Amino acid sequence: MSQSPQFYTATMAKLYADQGYLRKAAEIYRYLAAQHPDRDDLQKALEEIERQIADQPAPTRKDTELLLREWIDLLKHIKRQKRRERNRPLDH
Repeated sequence: MSQSPQFYTATMAKLYADQGYLRKAAEIYRYLAAQHPDRDDLQKALEEIERQIADQPAPTRKDTELLLREWIDLLKHIKRQKRRERNRPLDH
């Protein structure tokens, strides 16, 4: 999700927010508000996103454990795939 600030737009920030990527949306709105301090709409949008971020419940220990298990399973899957690729005979 890394993008150059030269491509940051209010539309992009809104899309990120609508998809649940509130921190990325806030990053874009912060950048735009700094570039255009006269635009109250950008500052209001940033304030709304920051309020939504603050209102989000912190992840529980169970949520964190579940996420870590998913990551570990994904890493194991990738490791198995790489092992299979290394052991695959070369076709000449």
